[in-house]
Amino acid sequence: MSTVMVPEAVVLLPEPDGDPSQCEQVALDLGTQADQCESAAETASRLSDLGDSWIGLAFLTYQQRITNAAAEHAAAAQVLRGVAGAVEAFAEQRRGHLADWQELSETSASLDALRAQLLEGAAGADQAGEDEQDELVLRASTLSVSYAALATAQLAFEQRVTESEEDLAAALEAAEFDDAHWAGLSFLTQVLALAIPEPVSPQDRAAWWKNLSPAERQAAIEALPELVGDGDGLPASARDAANRILLERDLGELSQKERLGTLTETEAKTLANARAARKALSQLDDFTDPLTGDKPGGTLWLYDPDAFSGDGRVAVAVGDLDTADDVAVQVPGITTEMDDAPGYATKAANLYESARYGGDGSSVASMFWLGYDTPEGAVDIDTVTHGRAEDGGTRLADAIDGLRASREDKAHLTVIGHSYGSTTTSYAATDHGLAADNVALIGSPGAGPAETADDFSVGADNVYVGRNSRDPVALFGDEGWYHNPGGLGIDPSSEDFGATRFEAESADRGWTYTFGQHSNYYDHDSESLYNLGRIVDGDPKSVVGAEHSYDPWWRTAKDPEFGREPTSDVPGRSDTDGGFGGFGGR
Repeated sequence: MSTVMVPEAVVLLPEPDGDPSQCEQVALDLGTQADQCESAAETASRLSDLGDSWIGLAFLTYQQRITNAAAEHAAAAQVLRGVAGAVEAFAEQRRGHLADWQELSETSASLDALRAQLLEGAAGADQAGEDEQDELVLRASTLSVSYAALATAQLAFEQRVTESEEDLAAALEAAEFDDAHWAGLSFLTQVLALAIPEPVSPQDRAAWWKNLSPAERQAAIEALPELVGDGDGLPASARDAANRILLERDLGELSQKERLGTLTETEAKTLANARAARKALSQLDDFTDPLTGDKPGGTLWLYDPDAFSGDGRVAVAVGDLDTADDVAVQVPGITTEMDDAPGYATKAANLYESARYGGDGSSVASMFWLGYDTPEGAVDIDTVTHGRAEDGGTRLADAIDGLRASREDKAHLTVIGHSYGSTTTSYAATDHGLAADNVALIGSPGAGPAETADDFSVGADNVYVGRNSRDPVALFGDEGWYHNPGGLGIDPSSEDFGATRFEAESADRGWTYTFGQHSNYYDHDSESLYNLGRIVDGDPKSVVGAEHSYDPWWRTAKDPEFGREPTSDVPGRSDTDGGFGGFGGR
């Protein structure tokens, strides 16, 4: 009688960890990083030679570090490609391992099923005949051999998996750089951070700048002025330095072409814009604070003379945008282009004076911001539609976010939108959370998407409106039952809108509507400029209010300011002062 010895089952190894698809994605990502390092190395090689444009200790520091960084990035690219290859090979191997494990699993399940049948047969072997018992012994012997083969296959499988993982670990370990090696990559990585095509927040730029040494900051300004000059979140002083480099470069190169007679029509427009920026900046550099006699200095915060098909983008300021207690940003309206910058620089200076006079001694910075594409003219489809105001509102909100992020402290910030610029400002404050403390709308053709001042991010109590009763542009806003076809929204000076209206009449207004009355809100000795100064200074109690316009429903809207006698004699200043008056006693 034969004895049936049922073999012990072989325990199946656990399924290997790891998703081959994820590993392949890692390999692709590493390849992308290698591409970026190679690009950075090429850029570093190009930027290591600035010619004769920069000399001194900062340049030597910059040149040494960026030359080293070029070599380090080239080496890093090679290492990253090696690691990417190792990860890709591991992914392919792991996909094979998983297929092998699945086969082992199926074999194990099949053998276990045979073993279960054998156990059932062995339990009744005593009653079975001799032939049946011999068959059970043969089946047990065959199963034992199969289990031994499974164990051998699993041992070989485990060895393959281990070797594959060890190969990957070795590749990763070989790719590890020590701190000194990675330090060479750090500087260029930071310098080129602004050039990364993915969106970079103003807060990220501010943090990047804060971590640079003075020499590195100077290097970034000299090597990458286009990026620093337009870098929302960077200090105004850095942007100014970078933009002055760009301005002088344009003036030098294009003036030479003009002398040689090789200037193209497009280049002629760029040169005209550059000269306008230079004139505006010169005006503000020469401006004298009326209280201290000091020159607070001008700032070229934005310089892009080729933008918007040659209309240009520009922002110039007087006062220190990085430290001033009170900051004003003026947003212009239709037909304003970069070559208008000198005139708007005068308006910025006038507003600076107004905020300083009669104030509490707080420091002031006043900026003219032309960062959006204004409509081309009064008779223009863009003037009576919202498209450019919507786009401008996005750009304005981003600019203010950048200005906020660039400062360590929180300035008292006022945005003033004039004409179509008031509609642009309304979009920024309604749809994009404009990060201002106050908003003032002057000469407004409509408040865009806002139905009431409560819709503004600053809150209704911080929305101010100035409207000259002879300004025809203000008639474009909707009021009461009347709605302008294709209009720009509700008249913000109306009672229904709910903003604080301030006096803004002109002494020379006459009795008819004239477009000349649309452009004098920043004039010396005007009601409007006085009140704007008080708003910028953060002194709402000194703002001289005016009655709202209203709609009596049986006739067209009525403006109570139309019959009021304007204030023409402002105490505290004579016409020879050369600056804005003190407005004592108002």
